[in-house]
Amino acid sequence: MTANPTSSRLPLGRRAGRRGPLAVARLTAVLLTAALLIGAALSGCETVTGSGGTTNTRTGAWWVCPPVKTDGLALHGKPCDSNADCAYGHCIAGSFLVGYDASIKICTKNNACVGGESNTTAPCSYDNGGGVTFVSAFEKSKSGGNLQRTSAEPAKICAKSCASDADCSSWNAQTPDCIKNSTDLVSIGTQGVCGVNPFK
Repeated sequence: MTANPTSSRLPLGRRAGRRGPLAVARLTAVLLTAALLIGAALSGCETVTGSGGTTNTRTGAWWVCPPVKTDGLALHGKPCDSNADCAYGHCIAGSFLVGYDASIKICTKNNACVGGESNTTAPCSYDNGGGVTFVSAFEKSKSGGNLQRTSAEPAKICAKSCASDADCSSWNAQTPDCIKNSTDLVSIGTQGVCGVNPFK
């Protein structure tokens, strides 16, 4: 009797070409992170992966504290093509505030600056004026339901506050939703913030 080479027994779910759900989830997360980083590098913008392009190290331009403002450039939530377009030098591609859509880039600043809100220019309210107010938006943790987050440390950024969708679409047509309640991705206070709400 001749042995059949195809009859070797493999544990269920481990046959050639199969991967368990955990392996697939890990591979998907790695590929998503790589795509975001490559896209940001090519566009001259940062990503929110690891809080503005770093991986929980609190180094790099995102963590320069206090944040340095250049007057006359775009503020929080305004569209941008590169860091040079933004008042604080941070053009963020694919943030949690836009549902991790890498095609949407917005200006913002790090509101979790080392030393916290005591830094002069770190609070979002520092930039209020002309009838526009800015507030903090927090990236939800995985334990809080945000299964798309890949960074070890959640981001805390500034966003335009809003009362209605009209407030947002007039500020930036790419972020037309006034997110009034926390979602699986975004945690906010009692005020609304402009962004993209994929759960709407």
